[in-house]
Amino acid sequence: MRKFFVPIGVALSLLSIQALADDLYLRAFLEEAPLSGVAVTLDEQSLGETDAQGSVSATLQPGPHTLYLGEGEEPIAIEFSAAAADEEVEVVATFSDEDGADADVRVYNFGPGSPVATGFITGQVVDGNGEPVQGATVTALGANISAVTDGNGVYELEVPRGLYDIEVREAQVVALTATDVRVMADLGVSATFSLLATAGDGSSSSSEIASPNLEEVFVMGVFNPVEDSASVERYATSIVNAIDLAQLERFGDSDVASALNRVAGVAVTDSKYATVRGLDGRYISSTLNGLLMPSTDPQRRDVQLDLFPTAILGGIEIQKSYTPDQLATTTGGSIKIETKGLPDERVFEISGSMAYNTDFTGDDIIKYRGSEDDWLGFDSGLRDLPRDVVGATNGGRSLTICDPAIDPVRCTSEIDAAGLGVQFQDDYNISTKKALPDASATIVYGDRLSLDGGEWGYYAALSYDRRTSDRGKAELSNPLETTGSYMRARETTALTGYLVAGYEFGAADEILSKTTVLRSSDDTTRQEEGVEEREGNTINSGILEWVEREFISQSFTGHHEFDFGDNAHLFDWRASYSRTDRYEPDRRQYTYFNENLSTSAFERRWSDLTEDSVDLGADYTIPLDWGSDNQTDFKVGFLLSDKDREVEQYRFGIRLGDLRDISLGIDQDLEKDVLPYYNFALDRIRLAANTTDTDSYDSEEEIQAYYLSANTELGYNWTVLVGARYEDFSQALNYPNEQDASNKLDHDDWYPALNFTWRYSDELQFRAGYSETVSYPGLIERSKSQSFDPETDDPIFGNPDLQVSTIENLDIRGEYYFSDSESVSLAFFIKDIDQPIERAVPDASGSAARGITFVNQDSADLLGVEVDINKNLMDEDNYLLFIGGNLSYIDSEVDLSEDSLRLEGESADGRTLQGQSEWLANFQVGFDHYPTEQKLTLLINYFDDRIFRISRGAANGPEEEVGRVIVDITYEKLFGDNLTLEASVKNLFNEDIEYSQNGGTIESYQTGTSIGIGMKYEF
Repeated sequence: MRKFFVPIGVALSLLSIQALADDLYLRAFLEEAPLSGVAVTLDEQSLGETDAQGSVSATLQPGPHTLYLGEGEEPIAIEFSAAAADEEVEVVATFSDEDGADADVRVYNFGPGSPVATGFITGQVVDGNGEPVQGATVTALGANISAVTDGNGVYELEVPRGLYDIEVREAQVVALTATDVRVMADLGVSATFSLLATAGDGSSSSSEIASPNLEEVFVMGVFNPVEDSASVERYATSIVNAIDLAQLERFGDSDVASALNRVAGVAVTDSKYATVRGLDGRYISSTLNGLLMPSTDPQRRDVQLDLFPTAILGGIEIQKSYTPDQLATTTGGSIKIETKGLPDERVFEISGSMAYNTDFTGDDIIKYRGSEDDWLGFDSGLRDLPRDVVGATNGGRSLTICDPAIDPVRCTSEIDAAGLGVQFQDDYNISTKKALPDASATIVYGDRLSLDGGEWGYYAALSYDRRTSDRGKAELSNPLETTGSYMRARETTALTGYLVAGYEFGAADEILSKTTVLRSSDDTTRQEEGVEEREGNTINSGILEWVEREFISQSFTGHHEFDFGDNAHLFDWRASYSRTDRYEPDRRQYTYFNENLSTSAFERRWSDLTEDSVDLGADYTIPLDWGSDNQTDFKVGFLLSDKDREVEQYRFGIRLGDLRDISLGIDQDLEKDVLPYYNFALDRIRLAANTTDTDSYDSEEEIQAYYLSANTELGYNWTVLVGARYEDFSQALNYPNEQDASNKLDHDDWYPALNFTWRYSDELQFRAGYSETVSYPGLIERSKSQSFDPETDDPIFGNPDLQVSTIENLDIRGEYYFSDSESVSLAFFIKDIDQPIERAVPDASGSAARGITFVNQDSADLLGVEVDINKNLMDEDNYLLFIGGNLSYIDSEVDLSEDSLRLEGESADGRTLQGQSEWLANFQVGFDHYPTEQKLTLLINYFDDRIFRISRGAANGPEEEVGRVIVDITYEKLFGDNLTLEASVKNLFNEDIEYSQNGGTIESYQTGTSIGIGMKYEF
């Protein structure tokens, strides 16, 4: 938050503030700027109007009082009490419009023993020519807190509230002082000093300074700081958790997925997918800058949150109670990601980091031969699918070797077939290489300039990140599947480009353009060996995989305010085009059974998913005053969303030819002995076209939504939000090669919401909400085709008979605020789900029994409790020690369908939802030392056991991911005003990652402890 005040200190100008020496201090603001001319009455005594700094002061007697703001029949009434004659009361009123019809009011009482509250003093020191003075020392006398001006002459002091003299010293000159500057809690004062130094002979000289004359001291005004996450949560109209920019920087999380782990009731699986209040992605809506996001996962509705680096983020909100302006799928919550906006001043930063993993950095990890551009995250073309092969095999679906003279359409000659087989790159051998340290680099630049009565600005960021993960020798011990071990190494390369540009004009009008380009490439090598327990076969297998994920988004947003008499109407609009792509070229998989290559388990796969999304939305808000302390904001809006997906997939394998004198033993080199061109030419092996008619498909999803809500501020500190959303959803799948498999789903309904907030006092408030929401099945879940899990390669069987799930939600939360940054909350929620969709065991045998399908269970009930606390243990002039944390208990029961009962077993009825942990916990301890500008934070995250996948039969039980504790430490040190050193230790205890079944461990591995260091320089 510190840097927020610097541009304000430079930009504000004009008048001096008078010292306040009474017991009551009032400051009035219009948004962030002081508001003058507000009539103020204390009880029945007029105090006049607020001055140019929005200030009024008065003496107080002990007892209750009423402060009135404004004139006429319905002034704003503020009730408060002064307990003793030596108690001071500060009142901050923030108006949303110049007419003063409504204000957000904060009242602070300060007496002996009250907690220390702080404010800010910031400004600039310039010389007689108006040039910045660097190195001047500015001190708040009495508090003994000092700051040194930077290259722009800017300083900033955080001091306890109170009355101060501000002293300025520069080089050998005597001190200059501005007297009686009042600092109020959580507010800022801007004071600029202009110095005119004169030499002893009366001429100006910079080298012979005698005694300077104080040309002028501007105490230029006050300002209301920007809202942080605590303010967002406190003043929201629904139940919200938030992560602001300061927290993102402090926690040291690299992307949205890892940051969400810190939020109450939120867990992240597979380092990509969020689970909110025990509910996975099908019950969560995700937006980027208020607009929908397409997915890069062909199998899930989830957005892969690891794509979004924190370097471009402005903040994250998780709205846990549904409101009509959110998608109807907001059951678990709505994850609202906001990228950075326009800067307040010119910003130019360069940063870089490196990390060392104690388990494998510098050691050997497995790899295969890749392309020359892999380090950039792009395949150079080495893995491209030979297009001649696609055309000659009817899209990879058939290759019949016979005499073309007999059937020229169906038959391919042996010579031509051999020619097709040798067009593939035969890079199969697995070797080793040294694991490099993780490394990243980021550069950002932005500025703000005046233009035609307004201001325009821009902010650009570019980053490169490369990291390695390795599981070493992971252990497998599954009596139902495989016992043995495997090695898996993955190198991830991420490229980020971001540009925001916009124009601000009028009172609060704004138009923004945001362009986002995110790329992430995963290069994975896996080698496994063991025994297949069911049939006793030995297994040796390899997987070589390259996956490129890309997200491109161009959005335009606007905010406009229209003055209609006493009220300002608000108009917000949004439009975006986005495109995601998941490209998987030449995924190679092979398996040796009993040390002989299985041609049926040998496959090369090319797949490409592209999804285009166009979204349009707008909200119009009309405020209406209808009595003393009563106001209703009517909000009407719409959303139009159209997603078009195209999936192309081609699969090829090998089979034996007529001449079968070839050894496929494990001692044979795949590249040199099995797959060379002469084996194809001699018809020892043949190319096999394994693509099915439903491997490729097109789809379209459309959402048309219209909503109306009324948010009413009632007397006695009540807020009521009521509204409803009409949402029309359609989903169509089309298979170009098998039209009979095409199908469509249409569903429309109304989704109401009712939210109450009762502010019992300035510190204590209660919230309650009731809503009805929906969950739609995913594309693949309803597909008639067979697809494959991109991680495990298990077969996936769609279910075109899936129905939508409907949900009733009840949310309650109580909140107590010790201060603006300290709070404790207790939340309770209940969700009743009709026909929940879950992954299920297919009714199949053989290898298909290991696959996945989807069913509507009969019902599910979920209830939970969340406790969240942030508290300063020691808040002194020189240091701060605070704790924060949250604890969530979630209980769920699933009433299984008849088919699921038959396959899972009667004892499975009433089990928990898949992916849901019963307990979740986070704990943070932070220490700040202000004189040396150091920050140290301990972060602890815990999740309980959760179902990873279900299994056939009551005796087997579900496979579970075992709960564990993850401990991180982050450190930050500021050197001067430009250089920041950051260090971190991630996964300190390197606890085993385990999966269990029936109480026994079936898989375990470690990922290592990462020790990182980074530096950021601000020009």
